[in-house]
Amino acid sequence: MLFYELGTMPSSSDMASLHHRAVSDLDIANSSLSYSNDAPEYHGSDLSALSIKEKQKSEELAARLPPPSVRRHASLAVDNSRRLNTVRNPALKRGSVTMEQIKKVDLDAEYAVYKQLGSGRFGFIKLAEHKQAKKKIAIKFFPRPQIKQSEFVREYNYSYFLSPHPNIIDTYDGMFASNDDSAFFFVQEFCPYASLREAVEAAPNGLTEETTKAIMNGVLSAIEFMHNENLVHRNLKTENVLIFDNKTYSRVKITDFGLTRKIDSTVKHLEYVTNYHAPELCEIVVNEVLTVRDSVDIWALGIIFYYCLKGRFPWQKATIMYKPYWEWEQWLKRKNPALPKRWEPFSEKALKIFKRSLNPKPKDRWSAKDMRKCIMKEKLLKPIKVNSSASCNVAGTSASSSVESHKAQTLRKKSDSPDEYVYYPETTSKDDRLEEPKPQKKRSIISQWINTTLNTMAEISEQVVSARDE
Repeated sequence: MLFYELGTMPSSSDMASLHHRAVSDLDIANSSLSYSNDAPEYHGSDLSALSIKEKQKSEELAARLPPPSVRRHASLAVDNSRRLNTVRNPALKRGSVTMEQIKKVDLDAEYAVYKQLGSGRFGFIKLAEHKQAKKKIAIKFFPRPQIKQSEFVREYNYSYFLSPHPNIIDTYDGMFASNDDSAFFFVQEFCPYASLREAVEAAPNGLTEETTKAIMNGVLSAIEFMHNENLVHRNLKTENVLIFDNKTYSRVKITDFGLTRKIDSTVKHLEYVTNYHAPELCEIVVNEVLTVRDSVDIWALGIIFYYCLKGRFPWQKATIMYKPYWEWEQWLKRKNPALPKRWEPFSEKALKIFKRSLNPKPKDRWSAKDMRKCIMKEKLLKPIKVNSSASCNVAGTSASSSVESHKAQTLRKKSDSPDEYVYYPETTSKDDRLEEPKPQKKRSIISQWINTTLNTMAEISEQVVSARDE
């Protein structure tokens, strides 16, 4: 054909070579379609023997390897022997919302359900015991029809596929529904001790530096793992950090992945503002669409870090309407050279961590890896200075020191109260009024007026936001 297109006639040698190539191609095609005696390497008996040998080799190799670990809980509603031999579908990606089969289970027959451990936006958790295994577990219920099936499946998938990390709560295999279709549920491991919030509340002045480092090391490791998986927790708080070792605090795990989303995805802001929310979230109104960023987790980690060391929050809300945050922001912008008093106990390295985590600009915040590296190797608190000369003069100045100690104790109680973000003016007793000059009274009245004005402005702004939403 090629010779005719070129306008020349093929020679006899060319025709012979073309004929030889055509015959050889045809033989190869026939040998691939049928197994004949002329092609012993493709004979059917040899092929079956080869397959048997390969099967034996694969079985021997599989016997040497450890069996695959499948996270699951012992449920009589499923065939345990069959589920143990199954392996996760490799095509199923982490955090996907693929609709797996939801099995119906008789709760009363399988579990002994006890008290409620906690509740959230999507459901509630109850302590239970598996009757056959005699093991305490935590069951997370999602009541129907308030919670959509897709929301339940999403949280289960995020919880299950993140659970292999040692600092993330273990979620067992299986999505279930009650027989009366009143709720979906899945099973998690039970935490025998308290949450981080309860541990800090038991120590009003905050945890020690060593304890804080141990806790933050586990929490930051889990968040670093999530961010590497392109996921953002979006609901980090001390209530969602569980303690599994109340002596060294070396085993902590994070939980509650109901708000977890992928980085750069868009969601509607439906949550109320909390102490852990970054400034960019405090400025967003309800139902406004926002893009998910991992920087919101870094801000929440900075709040948790401060809360562990001090025993209280730095502010109630990250807006300029609250004086503690306004002072922090002014100091970061170098508009106020004086460091706010509540930040004075921290070392320079700790202040650097706060500046790179509690930064109003999301792009200037550190990653979880950077925070973890700095926290673990640096000194966080300044050494406490003890004035020896003051102790020598205690006997001679007992009357005046008692008055000053009473005043300091009163101020300390006010600063340790839950309402620490409200500015408290100095109050004086009757004895103090005789000693203090009148300009101090005027200053106290002015500061009280400023405090009242700021609180009123905050209430008005909240009313405006609520009226806009309605």
